[in-house]
Amino acid sequence: MYRACLPLLALSLLLGCYRVIDDTEELLRSTPRAGRAEVAREAEPPQFLRKSSPTLGILTTGLSSLAFLLGFDRDEGLDRHLIRFPLPDGTVVGGLFFPWENGEKGPKPLLIASFGFLQDRFGTEAAKFHEFYVEDARHRLPAHILILDHPTAGIFLGNNGNLSPGSYDDGRMWIEVTRIVRGSMDLASVHLFGVSMSGQTVVHALIEDARLDLGLFASGMAVSIAPDFAVAPGRQLAGIETDGDGANPWREIAPQEAAVGEGLQVHAVRMLVDHQFVPGYRLVRPMAPDYELPTEEIPLVLWDGFEERLAFLRQARPPDWDRAFSRASLPRYIVSTRIAGVIDRVRTPLLLISSEDDPAVASEAFREVTAAAAGNPWVLSVETPEGGHFGFDVPYGAGYLEDLIELMLSPRVLASWTAAPR
Repeated sequence: MYRACLPLLALSLLLGCYRVIDDTEELLRSTPRAGRAEVAREAEPPQFLRKSSPTLGILTTGLSSLAFLLGFDRDEGLDRHLIRFPLPDGTVVGGLFFPWENGEKGPKPLLIASFGFLQDRFGTEAAKFHEFYVEDARHRLPAHILILDHPTAGIFLGNNGNLSPGSYDDGRMWIEVTRIVRGSMDLASVHLFGVSMSGQTVVHALIEDARLDLGLFASGMAVSIAPDFAVAPGRQLAGIETDGDGANPWREIAPQEAAVGEGLQVHAVRMLVDHQFVPGYRLVRPMAPDYELPTEEIPLVLWDGFEERLAFLRQARPPDWDRAFSRASLPRYIVSTRIAGVIDRVRTPLLLISSEDDPAVASEAFREVTAAAAGNPWVLSVETPEGGHFGFDVPYGAGYLEDLIELMLSPRVLASWTAAPR
């Protein structure tokens, strides 16, 4: 008889365990959590994907962007999405605007996105972002989407006659753009998304918004952030040989140590110039159809364009310019805007996410920022083993960033960002 009862007892215990597990999971799902802790949990990559190597990072980055290498078609299908912002200081910023029409009345959030060095609104990463999170109705982000040119792009040069080194200057431009959009639309909130050098922009825009007490931005997300221009892309630019007497000025400020894939990164700069910078410049300067940018001139054209932008800003003398950021020269500007030196000033929910195998930005640069932000409860830093440079869709799927962006758009998550975890 005892033997007959044992299986029944074991079955009862097993069913009881399942009920306890189910009840526990239901409790965890229904218990409010601090927003920062919830995002941190969602950002944790699958445990079985724990490999990381520079070679794998190069492969991941390439595979992620290969299908979008030529970016959007600049000539067809986007006319109704084109938008242009003349700013108070005379700067012109261009972009693509994709409204979110979900049939519901009332204000909706706005997500401002930009994709870094040499990337314009039509570029590789903008096209990928659009494919994953705008075009497919099943994965459409619940917000208006505004994609902006990065100020190192050929379109920006064509519109303004100079190039901006980005970071704080770009952050100020995002603030002015947001003011214009909010003046013409009823928005529930505004959120920032930046990749690579545009990650710098996100950080600076949040800091400037708080410094001026504007209250424009609800959250920010910096992906594969390049936190120091001198390191990346400065090192890539320093690796390009210049002709004749035009010594490469980037070699005076960029680290010279070699890195895995350095030659590939220089080749990537060349491809960005050919497929994005030059076509973008020709688009807004149709009188220059034969415009080219030889490889040996790339470092000089960018350096001179940045210096001209700083000269423009010195002359314009924006009254709200934060004196912590230098306009005296390009090297001094780059030093003053390094993200590790300012991340402690952030007072808005900010997610920084990068990969150990990022081939464009060394892991050490991201960890310096993480260490500098360690005491700031507004900043969450996550470094995944895999993901390359904005290639998280390859190891983790496009839904990985989608879920994180939706959390960073959530009023519930942001309202409890600094609450004590439960």
